[in-house]
Amino acid sequence: MDKKQIEVTGASEPFFTYEKDGIIYYEFDSSECVPPEPMVNAMSGLQLLDNQNKRLVMINMKKPMGLLAKIEADFSWEDEELEDGRVKLTFSKKSDEKTTADFTDTKCGG
Repeated sequence: MDKKQIEVTGASEPFFTYEKDGIIYYEFDSSECVPPEPMVNAMSGLQLLDNQNKRLVMINMKKPMGLLAKIEADFSWEDEELEDGRVKLTFSKKSDEKTTADFTDTKCGG
C-alpha cells in the first residue's frame, strides 16, 4: 500500500492517505500528543469524510471518549487494541448528508 502525506487544515500531526478496496483512507497518529491535540487532529481529519467511501484512521494512546460523544450522531467507528496497547480507531460517515458535528469544539471533556 502506497501512503502519501497530505496537508490537513488545522492538523498538528502528519496525515497520510491511501486507497484500499476502493475506499480512501486518511490516517494520523496522535499517540505521542498531549490534549487537546488528539481532539484537534481528529476534528480536522473528520472533515475530510464528505461521503461514505472515505475513512479516517486514528492511532491514539486510549479510546477518546470525549471525541466519540461529540461525533456519534454523524460518524460510526470500529476500534482495535494494538499489540503495544495503543488503540486504532477507524471512523466512517453514517450518511452522505451534511454533518451536525461542531468541528470547532475541540475541548477534551466528554
